[in-house]
Amino acid sequence: MRFTRPLVAFAAALALGFVLVGQARADSNVTRTTLSNGLQVVVVRDTLAPVVTTMMNYKVGSNEEPLDGLAHATEHMMFRGSKTISANQLTEIIGLTGGDFDADTQAEMTQYFFTVPSQYLDVALRLEASRARGLLMAQNEWNQERGAIEQEVTQDNSNAISRMLMKIQKAVYVGTPYGNNTLGTIKTFSTQINHKQLIDFYNTWYHPNNAIFVIVGNVDPHSTIAMVKKLFGSIPAAKLPARPKVAPLPLKPQVISETSDQPYTLVAQAFRFPGYDSKEYAASVIASDVLNSQRGALYGLTADGKALFTGFQSDNHPKLSGGFLFAAVAPTTKPQTIAAEMKAVIEGYKLHGVPAALVRASIRREVAQASFQYNNIANLAFAWSTALTVQGLRSPNQMISAYKHVTTAEVNNVLRRYLVYKTSILAYAVPSNSGKISMGTGAPAKENNSIPPTKHEALPTWANDILANLKVPPQTLHPTTFTLANGLHVIVVPSKLSKTVVLRGSIDNAPMLQEPKGESGVGGVLATLMGYGSTTYNRIAYQAQLDKIAANVSVGTSFSLDVLSDRVARGMQLLADEELHPALPAAIFPVVRQQALGAILGAENAPDTLAQEQLQKLLYPAGDPTQRHATPASIRALTLADLQSYYQAAYRPDLTTIAIVGDISPERAKILVERYFGAWKAVGPKPQTELAAQPNNPAAAAVVPATGRVQSSTTLAQTMDFGRSNPDYAALQLANTVLTGGFYSSMLYHDLREIHGWVYYVGSQFNIEKHRSVFTISYGSNPQNIVPAQQQIVTDIEQLQQHPLGAHRLLRAKALLLGLIPVRQQSYGGVANLLLGYAQEGLPLDENILEARQELATTPAQVQAAVAKWVRPKDFVRVVTGPGPR
Repeated sequence: MRFTRPLVAFAAALALGFVLVGQARADSNVTRTTLSNGLQVVVVRDTLAPVVTTMMNYKVGSNEEPLDGLAHATEHMMFRGSKTISANQLTEIIGLTGGDFDADTQAEMTQYFFTVPSQYLDVALRLEASRARGLLMAQNEWNQERGAIEQEVTQDNSNAISRMLMKIQKAVYVGTPYGNNTLGTIKTFSTQINHKQLIDFYNTWYHPNNAIFVIVGNVDPHSTIAMVKKLFGSIPAAKLPARPKVAPLPLKPQVISETSDQPYTLVAQAFRFPGYDSKEYAASVIASDVLNSQRGALYGLTADGKALFTGFQSDNHPKLSGGFLFAAVAPTTKPQTIAAEMKAVIEGYKLHGVPAALVRASIRREVAQASFQYNNIANLAFAWSTALTVQGLRSPNQMISAYKHVTTAEVNNVLRRYLVYKTSILAYAVPSNSGKISMGTGAPAKENNSIPPTKHEALPTWANDILANLKVPPQTLHPTTFTLANGLHVIVVPSKLSKTVVLRGSIDNAPMLQEPKGESGVGGVLATLMGYGSTTYNRIAYQAQLDKIAANVSVGTSFSLDVLSDRVARGMQLLADEELHPALPAAIFPVVRQQALGAILGAENAPDTLAQEQLQKLLYPAGDPTQRHATPASIRALTLADLQSYYQAAYRPDLTTIAIVGDISPERAKILVERYFGAWKAVGPKPQTELAAQPNNPAAAAVVPATGRVQSSTTLAQTMDFGRSNPDYAALQLANTVLTGGFYSSMLYHDLREIHGWVYYVGSQFNIEKHRSVFTISYGSNPQNIVPAQQQIVTDIEQLQQHPLGAHRLLRAKALLLGLIPVRQQSYGGVANLLLGYAQEGLPLDENILEARQELATTPAQVQAAVAKWVRPKDFVRVVTGPGPR
């Protein structure tokens, strides 16, 4: 469960950059109806995989809440049981499908979604209908959930950037409900929100005539609508109250500052921007794209070494939006310096106008990007939900015509009218990291037997059918493979669902083993410099070529291409040009090296960096390759010749695998790969890329303080002398699923969050490599809950070691893993990455089916024996980032 406050896209952009969205499709794939009670239903057929996403969008969010966080709290309680399905039944049934589920609170809507195998469509519909018919909102359930949601608040309040964004939001949207606190506060959750407020809010807004139900996937539209009518048709409509008015007050300039624990200084300049309802909205989208163009002056600040990254992001609402310039710089750079640089860029565009070529390129990309929507079933459901529920459109593609008609003059008018500095808000978060670490004893946690076992309730017949018919799903992927003479391995999966092709490539590498002594960090600096064009085109000219075909390319040891299928030849040519023939310009090398140095100087005392380094020191003996990392000295010492030498040694076709998925035949793919990658040659012997086995670690503990954090992030980890080919692999995957798979139906979520509210999240993973592995459990909690949570984790693991799993719990874990098989294939990118991973691990491409057969055949005794043999509950290394245990 999550909430989306305004600016969440901005925060995501800091880490992820900007990605493709969208795909135009004929209306024949869309079926619509409106039930007599007002529920709007839209079914979009997409046969990419045997998967369906159901997304119930209620047109209510933080705009309508009388108390901070009430909409968010209601969202959480939608998972705590209804009049027909208890909380235990709900979480258990969800877990059985093996799908993904979540909820999302925004300003204008709250959405609830399931992504499940298509065969479980009726299960998802029945669960959603049970919540639509009435919730209990029991006070005892809220008392338990409140602890978890308060942890979520604490987690966000511990992050300086989140605090800064919330202050920006309040300032930009003053006088409007868009500035409401979507997340909520400790005060409202602990003293103001209770059963009455929750049930009143639900009964006021959660009605079919205030909802849009979007269903996307490999389903029959007519039978799907018939099921929706049967399950939802008798739910009565209700009169809705008036919504809060949007009456923005004049924007007043101000400066917001925060002290952070990040490895960089973040600077943001906030403005108001056109909303969805504005005639200028389409032009504002193109303006945003122009500002983010890698051929533009804003990105030029990054390319010239004045910033670590820069960008522009809009946060959109119907009546008005927010527009945000942002940049990250090394901690040694004053925030006012980069703010002035960004202002100079904007004022220059306002004075002289933006280049018309960038406007044309941005329009071309918006239209082309729509072609990627059907490549991801869940993302398509999100796109339709936002378009219908918030934007008031008939479909996501309705904006395409508007984009095509945007002029350069309209883009310039948007920038001149809205990016007004005299009323803008300047915000920055400057790091203050001590670099301190405190060591603990690592004493084993005491046993805790206070938690009752998960309550198992009888399930409805329609849910029991899942377990009764559990079987390995049929294989739907049929890849073609070939290997070029130079050793390059290629996987192709043709699909005619959209006129697009995605390519994902990976070069097997291990910088900690391959980077020469004294040159730690050379691989990262090289990867950055490779983005400055090829020997054919300089950086800007290369980007202009990509703009002509509206393609996206990334290069490095992991590389990619997203392109329309009728431009795939040119796209692959451009990818190969920069990947195989990078310019590595000598004039730019000092700039990139200085950027890397600034980043390292900021990161070396950052808590997250220190925590990761400390974890490796406690897990492995001194001198282990995992303890190598870039330092200011190693970065300063790098030369361009070092980068060129490393490229020749590490970038080689016989360590490379490419996966291609989309509208291309294997024959055509082979011709193009041979044409553009066939001349690539390996130099010298293959490098070592596999880490050697190491002895098991002893227990230990460390605390890394973090400025401003009030919540602690805890990692428990231990090494394992375990390889990918070990016959216990399936048993450990099932054990991991029992521990944290399926949310509340899992052992740790039930014990740590549902019962006690000690943690907001908990996750576990067996990271298994060829010769060494690590078992990790991570959780976020208040400091006083660190030790109790660890004690319970140890107790639960010991229970798995000492007693066979109950047959029902094991069967549920098997169902979840089996259900994940089709869900992981619900996007072109997902398919490409899945097969790429198998190939690089030396596994058969049908490994998912082979694993499923092993998992289905695994017994409770085998799981017990595997956990007892490989997991050492008293030998965890514990690293806490933030406040230490209290």
